[in-house]
Amino acid sequence: MNRYIFSTVFIIAIVLFTIEGTISQVSDILVKETTSFLGISLFVAVSIMFIITSFVLIRLIKSSMSNFVNSSMRMIIMNRTMLVTQLALIGILVALVMQIIFLSQYYTLSLILATAIITISATVITVISALILFEWYRYNRSSYVVLIFAVTFALSAYTFIYAGIDDIHNLILKNQIITPKSEVTYASDTYVGTGNIQDILRNIFEFVGTLNFILLIAGSAIMLRHYSTKTGRVKFWILIILPLVYFSTTLIDTFELYVPKSDTEKFNYYVYTSLAGIIGGLLLGFLFWVISRAMRPNKSVANYLIFCAYGFILQSLASVGGLAAASYPPFGYATLSMSVLSSYMVILGLYSTAISISQDIRLRKHIKNLTLSDSGFLSTIGEAQMEKSVQSKASELEDVVKEQRKELEKKTGIESSIQEQDIKGYLLEVLQEVDKYKSNK
Repeated sequence: MNRYIFSTVFIIAIVLFTIEGTISQVSDILVKETTSFLGISLFVAVSIMFIITSFVLIRLIKSSMSNFVNSSMRMIIMNRTMLVTQLALIGILVALVMQIIFLSQYYTLSLILATAIITISATVITVISALILFEWYRYNRSSYVVLIFAVTFALSAYTFIYAGIDDIHNLILKNQIITPKSEVTYASDTYVGTGNIQDILRNIFEFVGTLNFILLIAGSAIMLRHYSTKTGRVKFWILIILPLVYFSTTLIDTFELYVPKSDTEKFNYYVYTSLAGIIGGLLLGFLFWVISRAMRPNKSVANYLIFCAYGFILQSLASVGGLAAASYPPFGYATLSMSVLSSYMVILGLYSTAISISQDIRLRKHIKNLTLSDSGFLSTIGEAQMEKSVQSKASELEDVVKEQRKELEKKTGIESSIQEQDIKGYLLEVLQEVDKYKSNK
């Protein structure tokens, strides 16, 4: 697919999903607007864009990551789970649109079914991803970033399960048929803390959600610092810190630091928190996009990073959408329905990049050991011979790297990010270390 066409579709999708996700947070205040012809037309437009975006992204995954997604039975299960889920959600959405257009109503059962599908599928994908990464960590104990992401995906499974069950419970309490005259209420409007098990699970959910984002930022920082020199260290750390700053503003609600009272305050506050959450994800996605641009000569790693960028952007939008209010029409459906696909894209990108970098670290250690063990090479090298000797040694080590790459691709379907110029650069680093060691003796 032409990248300009894809970029256009993706940008339009972001704009529409942002509007829809924000409306889903304040639909009780915008009943008159959402039930109007314009509101229903907007919902239909968002629905069409959701279907288009789903097929475009599925095609992108197939064309860019086919070797990886078919590398093992567990990856195949994840891929098929995502495909079946997305097709099922599209089918339910089409049925909802038809009901709204021709019957001026829809069945709450549709939202319950969609929520259940999203919850089960997202849990399956995150659990499998966590198991794969824990297994890889056992294989390579030095790769702490893999362990961080494994824990992150495991925690994500809990957030999906809790949020899904809570939403389904609230939807069951709604009327079976939703019409333009149905009252729009959020569970938080009537929620009263009682200190029971439900409160405990809710508090755990909020804590896990916060911890999850922090671990995600920490893992990304550790993983991407390897490429920070390509973008500039100052720029890199600014891009790391900004998502945390924006995410911290969403904790106002978690710790009840501010409770809006009037409808106007509620509207402004929930619009702000929705946009703050989205901006946090956009900034994280932008970080991966910037690094991917710097990695363009290495197309495989650039693809892994761009998948992370797209996934994080869509995931931030999906986290804002919700169906528990059961508004008419059900704004939040499209954004929430991107949960599984966006999580899958994040997992593909993070897993691929983390494993590729983990393998690169092992290759670098191997290169260093081979270089240090070659005493003749090190003892005869001089300033004038440096470039020629490094060129010769790099050519020898290229065969070693190729063998390691084949082993990695056979095991995981992931390509290494180390290129020939990287081998030469790393050899020079090793030699400089040896030079310093000799001069200090």
